Amino acid sequence: MNPSLRSWLGRLLLAAAGLGLVVYFVHKAGPERVAAVFMQAGPWVPLILALESLQILSDVVALRCILRNRAADVPATTWVRSSAVAYAMMILLPAGRAAGEITRATLLAQKLGTATAAAAGTQLQASYLSAVVVASSIESVVVACTFGIRTPLVWLLAANALIMAAASGGLFALLWDARVGKWIARAHDRVLHTRLSASSWDPGLRKGLPKRAMLVCLAGRLTQTTQYGVILAAVGGARGVRGAFIAHGIHLVGATLGDLVPNQLGIVDGTYSAFAGALGLGDKTASAISIAFMAHAVQLTGAAAGVLVGTITRYPGRSEHRMSGAARAGARS
Repeated sequence: MNPSLRSWLGRLLLAAAGLGLVVYFVHKAGPERVAAVFMQAGPWVPLILALESLQILSDVVALRCILRNRAADVPATTWVRSSAVAYAMMILLPAGRAAGEITRATLLAQKLGTATAAAAGTQLQASYLSAVVVASSIESVVVACTFGIRTPLVWLLAANALIMAAASGGLFALLWDARVGKWIARAHDRVLHTRLSASSWDPGLRKGLPKRAMLVCLAGRLTQTTQYGVILAAVGGARGVRGAFIAHGIHLVGATLGDLVPNQLGIVDGTYSAFAGALGLGDKTASAISIAFMAHAVQLTGAAAGVLVGTITRYPGRSEHRMSGAARAGARS
């Protein structure tokens, strides 16, 4: 079987398994009750969408902090297209965050060069993971103070923090090793069929921690925490800062457990169902599942918009390329 076909079949099977889990949890909670809670949260959707947009923007700001002066080499259209398509890939593909950053780096490579774009994308991913470490740690403390240290959610969040710390540290370690430039160059030569000189690797992107980018990514996670607090209030759960941290902590655990499933379908839903009591929902499983449903709906809407924006902005880029070619030809003549 063709490797590409096998990969797509695997993705379809994972998506089907996730949808199967969603159906199971909805059936268990009661479709009518889930639908009623979901409709009740409708008026909150504009605010939830706005908070999702701020998270997308935080990635762009963090990446510009990493690129510094090189950010000016990227036209506004490329920023918009790379961000929109990257977000869509994050939502629609397995291991979404990594897939999205690879897509973003590929699109930015047209303006920055493959090695620089890859290095910047790797730093962004490492910065994002470091922000998840901080968020998971804070939320594990909040859960421990609220329900006691023996609560399973405390240990799941602590484990999530350790896993993310190891992943983030590993990426930064690669970037600090000069050999990583050659490794990324060879990898992109194989994937993109380009000829990339190792000397084109931008050493300036490897010096020190991207502190500003890490702070921006942390602000993005705090925005997401606020978003989940809003969703929790919208479905009738406990309101306030504590509820927001707990709801977001459950999301982080579910997202890690279901990383290989597109949009973590079924996995995040089951995690919310399991910890409904921690959200002040008691035995209201329908309300807990509606939190995941609302997040899925907002993210899938954003992914659809990302695909549309990516398609629309594709053509101006081609026109710009043709005009630039014509201008160069005119200059030569």
